Amino acid sequence: MKKKILLFLLPFLSLAVTVFSQDFEVSPLKLFFNAEPGESQTKFVNVKNHNSKPETFILSISDYTINSKGQGQYVEPGSMKYSIADWISIAPSFFELEPNEEKQIAVTMLQPADNNSSKWGVIFVRTAKEQTNFSVDKGVSTGINISARIAIDVYQTPGTNKNYKANIGNMMEVTANADTVRTFSVLLNNLEDVITNCKVYLIATNIETAEETTFDAVSFVMFPKSSRKMILTLPNGLPKGTYSLAAILDYGSKTNLEGTQMIIAVE
Repeated sequence: MKKKILLFLLPFLSLAVTVFSQDFEVSPLKLFFNAEPGESQTKFVNVKNHNSKPETFILSISDYTINSKGQGQYVEPGSMKYSIADWISIAPSFFELEPNEEKQIAVTMLQPADNNSSKWGVIFVRTAKEQTNFSVDKGVSTGINISARIAIDVYQTPGTNKNYKANIGNMMEVTANADTVRTFSVLLNNLEDVITNCKVYLIATNIETAEETTFDAVSFVMFPKSSRKMILTLPNGLPKGTYSLAAILDYGSKTNLEGTQMIIAVE
């Protein structure tokens, strides 16, 4: 008996990649639209059947929410203020593939003429298996059982909407007694109505020698008018001394860097 697979893909920024479930693959996993008000754009998704028998596929839309810790939850399409549910169409959304057959799916985004805001959501690619009437799941069409699924993140921000503004603050140490490295929390705020690609990194500056050590950045997406608490890890290895530890927020090459800092002692 084959395992049922559920892949929950959090909406963080990454390069377009391919994901394989047990019997099929989907590429890319992220669609970035920049349609202007009144404009439509179409992008394509590839689905390939690796099963040894024909498979039926269903593509559907879902909303998701992100809490202050960056954790996501899928919710009903159209239930969120920034839902893409009424803005995109999928063709085809129901089809069958023979073994090793691949199909290209068109995803079209239409930005309303009177709207300049960002929207986001996911498209689920699922396999559908026929059932007898005795085993049909509640809430699913008769004779169809939804099994494996892969999520494609979908983002839309008009290309001319450049109203980026974010900040970072409230830096404090949250290291626990059992931790092997020191950790610090910061609060991030996206102040505008634009999906923003962000990077946060730590810089430790020795107060006596002015020597700086910059640590690797963490990349993520922040959604409009949202806040997020992030935990940053300070790697071991700094020489003993007193340091100015800064958390730096970079949210675009054409914007100013934002920062918050505190003084720490390394024993």
